[in-house]
Amino acid sequence: MHPVLFNIPVQKLAPYLAQPVIFILAGLAFFISFRQGRARGEDSNHAVNGAILPTVVVLAVAELAAKSSSPWPLHTYGVLIALAFIIGIGLGVREARRTGFDEEAVLDMGFWALLSGMVGARVYFIAVNWKEYFVTKPWVKVEALPFEIPAVLAVWQGGLVFYGGAIAAVATFFWFARKRGLPVGRFADILIPSLPLGHALGRMGCFAAGCCWGDAAFHFDAGTLVVDFPFGAQFPKDSLAYGSLLQTVPLEVRDLMIRGGHTLPLYPTQWMEAFGETLIFGVLLWVRSRKVFHGQVAATYFLLYPLLRASLEFWRGDAERGYIIDRVLSVGQFTSVLVAVGALIVMIRLIQKNRMAAPAAA
Repeated sequence: MHPVLFNIPVQKLAPYLAQPVIFILAGLAFFISFRQGRARGEDSNHAVNGAILPTVVVLAVAELAAKSSSPWPLHTYGVLIALAFIIGIGLGVREARRTGFDEEAVLDMGFWALLSGMVGARVYFIAVNWKEYFVTKPWVKVEALPFEIPAVLAVWQGGLVFYGGAIAAVATFFWFARKRGLPVGRFADILIPSLPLGHALGRMGCFAAGCCWGDAAFHFDAGTLVVDFPFGAQFPKDSLAYGSLLQTVPLEVRDLMIRGGHTLPLYPTQWMEAFGETLIFGVLLWVRSRKVFHGQVAATYFLLYPLLRASLEFWRGDAERGYIIDRVLSVGQFTSVLVAVGALIVMIRLIQKNRMAAPAAA
């Protein structure tokens, strides 16, 4: 899998994107979005509010394209994340329709989960690597802009942590459910199976980008390279893994990387996690078809995923994820323990509540 699917030749459009054309495109975006809102039965105020975001997006993209002198790369990671979001929302809407739940609530929650998840994932990573973003390299240059921007905003350079996104999305979920007056347990069980399936696709994107890479799947025996794992992954020069490892590996490994133009074999932790997430998805569907109380599916996920994540951390090689105890307990493993303990407590309370409710219902 290549980090870039293909390049979009936006520089060819630049001569045609004068200011009047850009304003016309933004106006069309507003008109189309407004008409769609009215067609859904929204009043004028809601339709206008709903049209603001797509209008701003079209305006910003057109302005950047007008100033671009080179193609825009379409990254595999971004495409897979978008695909994960679409599939996840589709599964949630399908289950809501099957069980007679509010489909619009699923769609709205999907938007807020994506937004809060991206912010939370970024904040978590920056908190772990705060020195790099606020001391070592606080500013980065963007080609289409005449000025530098804060490094914390350069998400295309990597730096998203799943746990940060999950924590933010869960907090947003409780806020959303309370605001709408929705049953938390039932709503969570509808949404949660989409998470591991979407996460599996996201990990495939990580593999394409060369982030979240595994530890060395090789060793040297009397100066000879010996591969320890037959399905080891080797990442090319333009990957995040290559760029990072080139600065930290021993000289003999560095020389081999430069000569070969790629990393030496690493454990494919991205595919290992994607496989584990797919299994969890299957387990959640099975639990949902046989559950005896609301919230059981969600609690099951927050028990299973930490076990998967904590185990895979032993094969991870990206030190940027941070450590609580250097090279012994990673931040991901520590977070996994906290999440698993919390899920276990919730599961026990839900079981007790269900047992207490059963005689009353009888």
